[in-house]
Amino acid sequence: MIGPAERRYPGGSLVVPAGALTAAVARGPCPRSVGPAGGTDRGSGLRRGVSRALLLRPDMNGPIRKWLLVSLAFLVPLGFACFTSHIWEDYLITLRSSRNLVAGQGLVFNPGEFVQTFTSPLGVLAPAFCTWICGIGHETAAIWLFRLASAAALAGAALLLWRRSGDLALGRFGRFVLFGLLLADPKLADFASNGMETGFLVLFTVLLWSELEAPAGSRVSVLALAFAGLMWTRPDGFVLAGALVLPHLWPGRPESGAPRVGRRTLGRAALLGGLFYAPWFFWSWSYYGSPVPHTIVAKAALAPTSDWLNRLLLPLRLVGHGSPLDDLFLPAYWRAGGWPSAGIDFAHVIGALAALAWLLPGLPAAGRRASLTLFIGAFYLGSIHLYPWYLPPWTALAAVALAFVVDAAAVRAAAAGRRWWRAAVIATAMLTVALQITLFLCVAWQVRIQQRVIEDQGRHVIGEWLHEQAATGDRVFLEPLGYIGYYSQLKTYDVPGLSAPEVSLAMRSGVKTYADLITRFNPEWLVLRPGELQREGISREWMLARYRLAKTVDNSLQLRAVNFLPGRPWLEWDARFLVFERLDHRPLPR
Repeated sequence: MIGPAERRYPGGSLVVPAGALTAAVARGPCPRSVGPAGGTDRGSGLRRGVSRALLLRPDMNGPIRKWLLVSLAFLVPLGFACFTSHIWEDYLITLRSSRNLVAGQGLVFNPGEFVQTFTSPLGVLAPAFCTWICGIGHETAAIWLFRLASAAALAGAALLLWRRSGDLALGRFGRFVLFGLLLADPKLADFASNGMETGFLVLFTVLLWSELEAPAGSRVSVLALAFAGLMWTRPDGFVLAGALVLPHLWPGRPESGAPRVGRRTLGRAALLGGLFYAPWFFWSWSYYGSPVPHTIVAKAALAPTSDWLNRLLLPLRLVGHGSPLDDLFLPAYWRAGGWPSAGIDFAHVIGALAALAWLLPGLPAAGRRASLTLFIGAFYLGSIHLYPWYLPPWTALAAVALAFVVDAAAVRAAAAGRRWWRAAVIATAMLTVALQITLFLCVAWQVRIQQRVIEDQGRHVIGEWLHEQAATGDRVFLEPLGYIGYYSQLKTYDVPGLSAPEVSLAMRSGVKTYADLITRFNPEWLVLRPGELQREGISREWMLARYRLAKTVDNSLQLRAVNFLPGRPWLEWDARFLVFERLDHRPLPR
């Protein structure tokens, strides 16, 4: 590790004692020197370039700055949760299984049906533990306990990033961009506090990245912990792990600045990490009949169809619009509309830059590897139905790559003695972080309105109403499974069948429309948006021949009363719900 009295040039090949800086400056301009390829170094030569570059790098390892950033990483998601009170739909899908486990009914959505309706083992066991501590029926206390654990995981990730960025001699402008983009990422703050497993996923991602970049070499035990943690957090964690490891196995001479990670070390770590994950793998296989979560099977029906040609053309897609990385620095479900096009274009540019920065000459090795990891991951993200909570670990890697890009540009500007260039780099870095903070504030306001109007006055109300009106054994067909499924406690036929294997099986066999699914399963209750009736071509006559309108929940007026509401179309889609009851339904008293 480089001590406080010396600095490493960003290329990773030169360490200059701080005491030599004064002598280098005192010598003044030096002649053009012959470079390693036979050319000449521009400007005043390498010594002057390094000395000027070092002026950009005051000591950034002060404990005050470090603990301030770690504290912010802990407090930002908690502050976001205090302001918004947001509880995500999918958390309540998972919580129903967690609650049943605590109640002694098994880790299942419906007692007696052994279906894995959650994706993350850690994401279901941690809420179960919190529910056990706080007691069934104390959902607010349980999720706050979970939020504290998730925020602590993010704080741990920030600490790892701080330490490793210091080892890699990332300068102050680079760190400003890194932590500015990370701490002000609205998706990270939201999904690390609304009940999802995102905080832990980012922690294990950063742990693996940090250990792979360790100057003293990677430790098998830490790599194994990171591998196992990624798998316990998401069953596709091996994809993220593989994308991080592959750049370190790139053929050719080892990059300066970090030792090559040995294949034997990686193999032992993968084996040990697999042993750590094996208990869940084999238990879930025996309990549910498959080690693959049913949620993955159900969502596969929604995956975009893509041929090999489109996948091979991914680099061109990264440059143009429609890239799978467009979502990295944009709000959840931004494609619904209501966001300024200039902000969308800017997010597209920095996302593409982060993924293609490994092609830039002279970028430090750690920056190239982070960028190449993101580029590799884009092939995977472009082949699945991309949900917003999948993105924060990839956004963190994009922030690392962009931090090295900004840092390298600042160093080159200082080495060349071009003040305007340096000023442009500083202005760009500050603008980028300022836009991220602005986006964070806008998303926080949007999510606050969503929770109060859409969730608390909408789906939550529908779930409790169904719980009161429906009979034991009744079934409900719907798409938004979380709030309605949790508070109604009914048997659910959801689209795409996260809680109902029979629905996903029917969809895979070609039964796609809501009308066909409703006809096949004949549920007692339907919960539909007006837009779904139009989209699915369900006529008024068809519906009235089978069902009657039992309840309408319309919160569109409350949304219209909010003058400033970024992303308004996404909330408007969920503002109105129609609850239908089957005409021949005669519910028995509970």
